[in-house]
Amino acid sequence: MSIIKFVKKFKKINRTLFTTPSHSQGAGATPEIASLLGRKFFSCDYSEAEGFDNLSNPIGIIKVAQDNAAKIYNAKSTFFLTNGSTSGIVAAMNAILNRNDKVLISRNCHKSVYNGLVITGAVPVWFMPYYNKDWGIYDPVNIDYLDEMLRKNKDIKLFIMTNPTYEGVISDVNRVASVCKRYNVKLLVDEAHGALWNFHRSLGVPAILEGADIVVQSLHKTAGALNPSAILLIGNDSDINPKQIQESLNLITTTSPSYPLLMNIEGTINYLNSEKGRSKITELVKNVNRLVRTLRDIPNLEVYSYNNDVTKILVKLTNISGFELSDILFEKYNIEDELANEKSVLFLTGLGTTKSKLKKLEKALTEICSNNIKITEAQEDTNLMYTVEPRVKYTPALVWNKPYREVELKYSVSRVAMEVITNYPPGIPVLLPGEVIKKEHLEFLKDRKKIKVLA
Repeated sequence: MSIIKFVKKFKKINRTLFTTPSHSQGAGATPEIASLLGRKFFSCDYSEAEGFDNLSNPIGIIKVAQDNAAKIYNAKSTFFLTNGSTSGIVAAMNAILNRNDKVLISRNCHKSVYNGLVITGAVPVWFMPYYNKDWGIYDPVNIDYLDEMLRKNKDIKLFIMTNPTYEGVISDVNRVASVCKRYNVKLLVDEAHGALWNFHRSLGVPAILEGADIVVQSLHKTAGALNPSAILLIGNDSDINPKQIQESLNLITTTSPSYPLLMNIEGTINYLNSEKGRSKITELVKNVNRLVRTLRDIPNLEVYSYNNDVTKILVKLTNISGFELSDILFEKYNIEDELANEKSVLFLTGLGTTKSKLKKLEKALTEICSNNIKITEAQEDTNLMYTVEPRVKYTPALVWNKPYREVELKYSVSRVAMEVITNYPPGIPVLLPGEVIKKEHLEFLKDRKKIKVLA
């Protein structure tokens, strides 16, 4: 029986519960919150009642739902994550890596890999993707460079990459996986933004079908689920033991998982896999492609279209910086983008993106371009900070809980950073604890007066 069907059936029993959660299916919910969320939400919020399953050792309805999802994704095993892709990335790293193991990490990975480095005690070796200065984004993984890195570092145990990137750039995961296998290296793909791919292959080929050992997806980013719904998949051909993943997840996952979130994960996957769901994705792709075709005809506007996920609309104007375009859209048109840099602006779309929303964006961009607004002064491309080669003096685990002190920025060069420095979004680290602060970092940090350094 599915999680959703079980909860529906259980509600009809009307059992008197002296268990958690203490709001007793809404009876004790704070009135303001109950009004905001609706009492039906609380009525499905169960925990340790007889008949429910255990997320840390699923043998019942959760196991059935996860096994069904594994079939849908053509994976060896699937795990539901109720605290986001971050938990999946950390758990995967912990299942594969031991203290002092070397892990190759693409520098445009999400900052959650730092959490995994602290927990595992692994040694990071940074893979620097090529930086596209014209757009202010990273290019796909260069296969020759990857081969070179693994050839020079034969003790690498795991490679971590993001695909698609935050901006929708797609790498050739099949070739990446082939290189990794050649050097006996495991491949973990952060596919947080590729949750629709399994159900509409025109968007991209899922990494789980391209040879990745572990893939993590965020269902809330493009697939219409609630924050922070996610899944972890193990590849059919991978020798990773699902029990290792389960045990790692148990270290960081609550023992009181949210059943509304579990139902939401199960329901989202089943909907995406249904005729209606696939039709909805097709409609989204059709509408976005129509918008992109229109935008390409607008003077002074360019749309990124090199091997990218079409659900990410990345644009730039020849006469306006990305930051200025973002400000104009927000202040004049009440449109908020997902991300802006000096060169471009990113608009994220998903199942909830209607044709009317896209029309509003089209109208705004058309008007802005026709007004021929000029940049008043050049701005620094702060994303260039992401091209600075990290110098790792200590692993994040080694400096965790070490004493630190704050120093003025001008005195920080050559000192060891003791805090995570990143722009969010996208969450790509500029500096991590244990890395040496360089002169090149100061431009990015100029708005700060002080920074934490190793004492």
